[in-house]
Amino acid sequence: MMRAEKNPDGSKSESMSEMAAKIEAINKSQACIEFEVDGTIITANDNFLNTVGYTLEEIKGQHHRMFCETSYSSSPAYQQFWEKLNKGEFESAIYKRIGKGGKEVWINASYNPVFNDKGEVYKVVKFAIDVTEEKNKTAEFEGKLEAINKSQAAIEFNMDGTIITANDNFLGAIGYTLDEVQGKHHRIFCQPEYTNSPAYTAFWEKLNRGEFDSGEYLRIGKGGKEVWINASYKVLGIIYCSIFFKYFS
Repeated sequence: MMRAEKNPDGSKSESMSEMAAKIEAINKSQACIEFEVDGTIITANDNFLNTVGYTLEEIKGQHHRMFCETSYSSSPAYQQFWEKLNKGEFESAIYKRIGKGGKEVWINASYNPVFNDKGEVYKVVKFAIDVTEEKNKTAEFEGKLEAINKSQAAIEFNMDGTIITANDNFLGAIGYTLDEVQGKHHRIFCQPEYTNSPAYTAFWEKLNRGEFDSGEYLRIGKGGKEVWINASYKVLGIIYCSIFFKYFS
């Protein structure tokens, strides 16, 4: 039976069987593909093939650029990407790749140079997780936020109530510029008797528990003008407030 060898410091080295078991576990849970140092595809596991929609026969011997948009594969950035790997430098990020039939695939991947006994890079192994669904959901959410920003007033707060940013619709209605409100506390839009009340404390405690808040609120714009809003406060890691202005005085 193969036993783990000891390193000079007394710690145990992994046996070949232990390393093989770890590689097998990674292969089962992640997409994996191997390349020659020039980018030629050596092999790929089923997870990778299912992600891109190809069979192994269709990609073996082809170049990695087949998974990239032409605008990227013909760019200096792509050349530098392979130069970096050939120098033995690790590469990791979220990448856009192109599958069979032109389908867009997003992967969270690491490109790992593999060295021979002489310390030279002789192949590159990529491990990846398909994050296309998550990326599409993010894009959809960002699209919805953009649409809201165009049609509604919106403002974002940190969890302590300090203002992160606000759109032009909001700023135009209350009469401030972004520079005048950014970094200030939400209370600048409220009457002092409200900000000093238990109700205001409870309002922020509720949001910090992750609870949604919606209603009609009296807010104070620049120069003390009263602004009535119909607003919803949503907790999205930050506090996002979308607003319909009702009337001013």
